[in-house]
Amino acid sequence: MKSNILSIVYDDSYISNSNHQTIKSAFFNIINFLKYHGFSVYDSDSFLSSNKRKSDIDIFITTNKEPIEHDIEWPKISIIFPLYSSNNRIEITNNKDLKISYLEFPDRKENYLSRLDGNIAVNFEGESHLLHGYLTTKFTHYKDWHTYLIFDNHAIGVKKEVNGHHIYFLGIINSFSSRYFSENDNEKFLKSFFSSVCNLLNHKITFNPGINFSEVSSKFPEEYFVKDLEKLKGDHILYIDHDKLIKAGIYKNQLPNPYENLNSFLSESYKRITYLNQDIIQKLYEFKNHSNQYGVLLLKGINPGNYLPSTPLDSLHYPDKGNFFGEMWLAMIAEFLGYAVSYTQEKQGNVFQNLVPHPRKEILLSSASSRKELDFHTEIAFHPHMCDYVLLYCLRQDHDKTAKTFTASARMIIPYLSLNEYKLLFKPLFITGIDYSYGSPNGKKGNGPITPVFHGDPNDPYMIYDLDLMQGINSEAEILLNKLKKLANKNKVWATLEKGDLLIINNNRCVHGRSEFTPRYDGKDRWLLRTCVLNNIIPASSDILEQSRTINTRFIV
Repeated sequence: MKSNILSIVYDDSYISNSNHQTIKSAFFNIINFLKYHGFSVYDSDSFLSSNKRKSDIDIFITTNKEPIEHDIEWPKISIIFPLYSSNNRIEITNNKDLKISYLEFPDRKENYLSRLDGNIAVNFEGESHLLHGYLTTKFTHYKDWHTYLIFDNHAIGVKKEVNGHHIYFLGIINSFSSRYFSENDNEKFLKSFFSSVCNLLNHKITFNPGINFSEVSSKFPEEYFVKDLEKLKGDHILYIDHDKLIKAGIYKNQLPNPYENLNSFLSESYKRITYLNQDIIQKLYEFKNHSNQYGVLLLKGINPGNYLPSTPLDSLHYPDKGNFFGEMWLAMIAEFLGYAVSYTQEKQGNVFQNLVPHPRKEILLSSASSRKELDFHTEIAFHPHMCDYVLLYCLRQDHDKTAKTFTASARMIIPYLSLNEYKLLFKPLFITGIDYSYGSPNGKKGNGPITPVFHGDPNDPYMIYDLDLMQGINSEAEILLNKLKKLANKNKVWATLEKGDLLIINNNRCVHGRSEFTPRYDGKDRWLLRTCVLNNIIPASSDILEQSRTINTRFIV
């Protein structure tokens, strides 16, 4: 279907500058839906800067009615999606004729968002639609307006005509966010709605019922352009003035031995975050609360000291390094983010774990491997108390300086998914596998729990994914996992960790892996320290060994 005659214009001035991710997602899905189906769609600034007037606009789409009411010239048809603030119960739209509030679903079966998520059976111009409503607004006062969409005696769509200009208010914008666009009849309703609106302008529009915007995904090249984190612009790298911190006394008072008195060491290390400047602390705080596009934060310049013993051949051997600088930084950052924890099956439950190559584990799916790439995975994706962050501190780089820690974030992957694929990834269609270090046969898939890949915020989700150990429960899920593999590689970024680098990986926001490298077992091989972090330790408390940070969950494999 092509319709280059109508001028459809949208005003995104409010939502572009807001933090309403759901609204942003929904609004631009509607705009892209129209573009996909052949409409000529313009943003208001571009349209009006080309010597056009508002009266030249056939259909105007916005989230705020105020600009229309106060203009002498009106578009022929205005479609307004009213906004409502759940934080302070204040309507964002300024309209004295209309009052709105959230619609609650008393018979809702899905255990989602406290009665604010459910199905809406409506009749629109003689056609039945079963919509999926999410944060739907109902009109509680609409004097002089006509209802055109009603659910359970609640008006969720009202309209009126003023001097030949038609104004529509529609309270279901969140139903068109990425998570819900392809649910039920949401897209079918959108087709019917715009067909009806266009008929008012004597333009008969017929959508092809077999062509759906929700099934379209962005095309991407098969070749991959992997990016070095240090060469990318953004807020993902923090440079630490280590010499200045030493002069300020960050290491002045001796710390207890973390391998003998862990709790005291964690407490004393955490207090030293006050030595960091306010800008660094603010960026750590922002990453903790909002993450970033890549899901990682790289701190550079934290020198582990002048003396470094030989890289141990056994990860359970902790040679005397002369100081605990690396452990202190891991503890300080971990306790700022949440709680430093360990797992019984990993390095005998040590909170600070050596990651070193082992000659008998070179090709295993293990952190002790070297000649086998560790592909994209969520750290312990199968675990009921999966860590929220993984911290890696580099004591020594590999000989050839080729070992890369790579990541791919959900935020980078999502734009390449169709809305239907996006919806399916929220469903429990995937089975994880239990790691080798937890007693499972090396590389065995599908002996862990069933899980969705995406969960949490419908429009900014968390991700659980393990390329090597996860499988789909049906062919559709397997196809999706294969696409995720391609998209993760498409959006791969990496860091070649150098001595003094500390990499923070948000285990909910991105997946990570490590390239292969060649060890020499000469005492100068790659040597990292690793610590895992939980945001909330309470759910794991029944599995934590007394007076420790060690999670003792057992698995039957």
